[in-house]
Amino acid sequence: MKKSPAAPPPSVGSPWPLVAWLSLAANAVLVAWLVARVPKPAAVPPPVAPASAVTAPAPIWSRELAPYAALGSFMAENNRIADLKWSAAQFAAFQEGFRASYEGRGLPLDEAAAKLRDETSARVQAMVQTEQPDPVRDYFRFLREKEGVRQTPSGLHYRITDEGTGVPPTAADTVVISYAARLPDGKAVPALGRARVKVAVRDLLPGLAEGVQLLKVGGKGLLYLPPALAFRDADWPAELPRGIPLGFYVELHDINPAR
Repeated sequence: MKKSPAAPPPSVGSPWPLVAWLSLAANAVLVAWLVARVPKPAAVPPPVAPASAVTAPAPIWSRELAPYAALGSFMAENNRIADLKWSAAQFAAFQEGFRASYEGRGLPLDEAAAKLRDETSARVQAMVQTEQPDPVRDYFRFLREKEGVRQTPSGLHYRITDEGTGVPPTAADTVVISYAARLPDGKAVPALGRARVKVAVRDLLPGLAEGVQLLKVGGKGLLYLPPALAFRDADWPAELPRGIPLGFYVELHDINPAR
């Protein structure tokens, strides 16, 4: 059997094997570059607790700085910063202004800032005043909450003990009444008491005049007068503590209607 003649070897001068090799190498480099460019999947972060459940840790101050932090807290509480209910942005602007002044680059107090200053000062003063002890206010609150006493728009406090009959008097009528006065501690004030006195309703103390018009003939009641419904400053009896509430036990005996 005759052998097939072997293929002749390529000539040494042919460029094609070198071109094929270079093309293969270039493709490999291109693939490697593309693989390197593919972004890796980002790691999944751990779940974050809802904002309402996250509590910022309290800063830990050194022994030397702790008094400064406490002083800052005291100043904020003393000026009722939290009670002003500023937004986070408003408070951040306030902090920035505080720091600007500390760093010697204080901001000018223009018309808008001066208005905010005055409004804020008024709000803080109002909050402070409502928290100051007021014996008169506390006395009337006790009457309403513990003694079943009612209040009229003028500030008169009263409790009807006997209804009486008929219709109440008007401010134009004349009445026959008896009344006795006491201080909040129960001490009697004889100088302010009368028995079966005939008097025009309009001539009574403002609180008594209003209270008598809540009664009917035969009716009895307790009237508690705030200072504004008792005596004017110029007429306040010398034997009484100025500005003290007065209590009256009143009985309406008769009414003489105005003609």
